[in-house]
Amino acid sequence: MVKTEKGKAQKGGGGTRNANLPVKLFLVNAVLQKMSVFLPHDNNFFDLFELLAGKAVEAAELLDKVVTDYSKLSEISEQLKLLEDEADSVVHEIIQKLFYDHTRVTEEKGDIRYFIHNLDNVIDGIEKAVVRLTFTQRQTLPEFVGEFSPIILQATQEINTAVGCLRTLSKCEEDLEACCIRTNELENEADIINRKCLKKLMTAPVEHPAEVLDRMLLKEIVDILEGTMDECEDVANILETFRLKGGI
Repeated sequence: MVKTEKGKAQKGGGGTRNANLPVKLFLVNAVLQKMSVFLPHDNNFFDLFELLAGKAVEAAELLDKVVTDYSKLSEISEQLKLLEDEADSVVHEIIQKLFYDHTRVTEEKGDIRYFIHNLDNVIDGIEKAVVRLTFTQRQTLPEFVGEFSPIILQATQEINTAVGCLRTLSKCEEDLEACCIRTNELENEADIINRKCLKKLMTAPVEHPAEVLDRMLLKEIVDILEGTMDECEDVANILETFRLKGGI
C-alpha cells in the first residue's frame, strides 16, 4: 500500500510540473526579450535599411522625371525595373541576415520583415505605375500623375530621413516622429487626389468606345499610385512601432 501511494504521489507531482511548463516558457521568453535590448545588434542592418530607403527616393525621383520629361517614359521605365531588382536584392540580403541573427527575438524579426516588405512595395508600386503608363501609348502625361508624383517623392524623402534616425533613435526620436506625422499627412492628401480622379474617370461622358479601355487603364494607374502612398503610410507606422519599442 505504501509503495502504491508513493507512486501516486510521484505521478501527481509530475502532472504539476507539466502544468507549470507553459508558465516557465513564457517567463524564459520574456527574459530573453528583455535581454535582447542589451545584446550587441548587427549595425549592418542599418546600412541595408538606409540603402533600401535611398532606393525608394530614387524611384520617386524617376517618377518625377516622367512628369518633367514624358518623352523619356520608356527609358525611365527600364531604369525603374533595374532599380526594383536592386531593391529586391537588398531585401533578400536582409532576410538572409535575419536567419542568422541570434540577438533578436522572433517578434523583432517579424517587425523588420514587415518593415522592409512595405518599403520594397513602395518601389514596386512606382515601377508598376510607370509600366502601366507605357501601355497607354499616350502622347501627353495624364494630369493626375503630376499630382501624385510630388506627394510620393516627399513621402519617400520623409521615410528616408526617418530611417536614418534608427541608428541613434534616442538622439533623434523627435525627428523620426515628425517624419512619420508628415508622411501620414501626405497620405491624406493622396486620398483627396484619388477621390477626385476616380470621380472624373467614372462620371465624365464617354465620346468614343475606345475611351472605355483607356479609362480602365488610367483607373488602375490611379489605384496603384494611391496604393503606393498607402505603403508609405504603413512604413511610417512600423517606424513608429520601432520608436515605441525604443529601437530595433
